[in-house]
Amino acid sequence: MELEEIVADIAESIVRVDSSREPFRAFQPGVGPYGEPQLVRLIVRYLNEIPKYRAACTKRTPDLLMPDKWAIEVKIARPFGDNGGEAED
Repeated sequence: MELEEIVADIAESIVRVDSSREPFRAFQPGVGPYGEPQLVRLIVRYLNEIPKYRAACTKRTPDLLMPDKWAIEVKIARPFGDNGGEAED
């Protein structure tokens, strides 16, 4: 399992979360408003649908663990707020 493959599968998971249009709290639907722990939990849910990731799980450190394969720390970049304006520094 190569890093490029994992990154592509995580990106696809994020697209699936976003396209589900499931809102997070009172925010607009989509992936944007999710906090890191909530988003990683949803990513793992989608990854575990793929046989090679069935043991993927969330942890406090690292955020995403694939036992005996990868330990991945996730960071969210959010350049725009819920109103479409640039986020504050």
